[in-house]
Amino acid sequence: MLAPILSLLTYITTSVTFTPSDLSNSSGWQSDRSTQLAKQQNSAIEQLLSTNECEGCNLENADLQGAKLRGAKLRGANMRNANLSYANLENADLENTNLENANLASSNLRGAELESSYLRSVDLDNANLHNANLEKVNLENANLEGSNLRGANLETAYLRGVNFRDADLQLAILANANLQDANFQRAILRDAVLDDAYLGNTNLRNADLRNASLQDANLQGAKLAGTNLRGADLKGVYLPDGMRND
Repeated sequence: MLAPILSLLTYITTSVTFTPSDLSNSSGWQSDRSTQLAKQQNSAIEQLLSTNECEGCNLENADLQGAKLRGAKLRGANMRNANLSYANLENADLENTNLENANLASSNLRGAELESSYLRSVDLDNANLHNANLEKVNLENANLEGSNLRGANLETAYLRGVNFRDADLQLAILANANLQDANFQRAILRDAVLDDAYLGNTNLRNADLRNASLQDANLQGAKLAGTNLRGADLKGVYLPDGMRND
């Protein structure tokens, strides 16, 4: 029984060998693949900048800082890790796009369509999202400090851990949104709609919620020191201590 096994091992060790040329060919294939992907991406960027359209394109890691993309059609594009800081994307169609970890600081997304897009950990510091549609987006752990979200639609959005510090969300719609652990310190939420929203452990210190609607919202564990709730609709709200306001 031992002899056949030894014979098989001898065959494998003598028959299966890797030469330097094999390793070189493998490295060359990887290099060719990287070059091909770079060419495809450069082509996609050129197409976008020349036609203002690139739906479903791969723009991962693309440098589009300050790009003029007003009304651009980018539905379904992969823009993960892209640099779009200071870019003009007013009224752009970004529905169902992947913008995870993208840099959109100080960008203009006024009136942009972002429904169902993936924006986890995106940087939207001081961005303009006035009247933008962010329904059903995933913005987990995103940074929107100082951003303009006045009139924006964030209904049913996943906003856990988002930084909205000093942001303007007046008249914004956040109904049914998950806002657990979000930071709204000093944010303006005047006349905003937060019906049925989950605000567990949310930081609302010194936030302006005057005349906001929070019907049936969950505020268990929320921090409300200095929060202005004058005129707010709190019917059915679960208060920070877990009690329901009937």
